[in-house]
Amino acid sequence: MHISFILFVIIAIAVVGISGYFLGKHVSKTSAHEAPEAQNKTPHEDCLVQNKNKFNYGTFTDARDGEIYHTVQIGNQVWMVENLRYNAEGSFAPKNDEANTKKFGRLYTWTSALNIPTEYSEQSTAKDIELHNKIKEKSYQGIAPEGWHIPSRKEWETLLSNLDAKTDGRELRSKCFWFNPGEDSFGFFALPAGYRFDNGAFCHFGRRARFWSKDEYGKSNAFRVSLTNNSVDIEGVYRSDALSIRCVKNA
Repeated sequence: MHISFILFVIIAIAVVGISGYFLGKHVSKTSAHEAPEAQNKTPHEDCLVQNKNKFNYGTFTDARDGEIYHTVQIGNQVWMVENLRYNAEGSFAPKNDEANTKKFGRLYTWTSALNIPTEYSEQSTAKDIELHNKIKEKSYQGIAPEGWHIPSRKEWETLLSNLDAKTDGRELRSKCFWFNPGEDSFGFFALPAGYRFDNGAFCHFGRRARFWSKDEYGKSNAFRVSLTNNSVDIEGVYRSDALSIRCVKNA
């Protein structure tokens, strides 16, 4: 066998081995970052107490179940500081664990959030023009508590307009639970409750937050706000997915 060919084989094996070693280190590092034990351990109560003192939170009680929520004013809007916890049909506990609902709220399908028939998961509400127009009203309540409503896409955009132009969402992320802690500049206190697909799979608990808007996006999608450890955006997602809800106070 020619000596040059033998050298080529030896070099190739060495390159593959070195590449595999560094790839393994990268995968291991990524897995460690995403593992529960690597998550931010700042206690929830510590974050909440700091925010109460800093932002002068208000409170209100949901008369339906007695749940007490903190509130904060951001610009001309008043937002719930916590995700909705109302146990409605079509809602789920984050990561399928009821113990998570006190801190992270519940996850809701879009039709559950708007309190409309499930048939509108895959068809426009324009089928019922009266319902369609009602949802488009400024303060459409959905399953929000009395005096509050499900945000429109425009209301979410108004909130996001307070953020830096090149933001990664840090102004909205809480200082607890996220691997990349936020600055929580406005007291919004966004927590990574993850979400649920319609096949029953729970995803990204501890790593992402998704919040519904009331606005449709095509026949089977609706607009949602998404926060990750390094991004924030508004996009369409399947209405059959279950996401968090943040309510806005009626003007």
